[in-house]
Amino acid sequence: MAESDDLSEKDPEFDQFAEEYERHRAALFELVSEYVDKHDLEEGYVAQLLLDLTLNMRMAAYAMGVESPSVAGLRLDLDRWQREVVGFVREAKKEAETYIQTFKDATAADEEGSNSD
Repeated sequence: MAESDDLSEKDPEFDQFAEEYERHRAALFELVSEYVDKHDLEEGYVAQLLLDLTLNMRMAAYAMGVESPSVAGLRLDLDRWQREVVGFVREAKKEAETYIQTFKDATAADEEGSNSD
């Protein structure tokens, strides 16, 4: 019998990690969304700000996370991070159709709710 690729079946701690990750993700999204609304910022601009912040946080995490930080070590860590980001984008591209349909459905539902008020 072939093994499943579902990590939660192989590692019982994965479900706990995934739940905690989603909880933090949702909380940060809420904080950012409130800030965006308060300052009337465009989403593309915010995405660029968050990318800049993410890069700086990744660099700080490396510098604080190793005993003896070095330029070469930081560059290697940034290379690893770049591969992770490329993987995230690759997965997002695979889900583009689903994302756009979900967005359109949500927008239509919002408009329908606004028109019925």
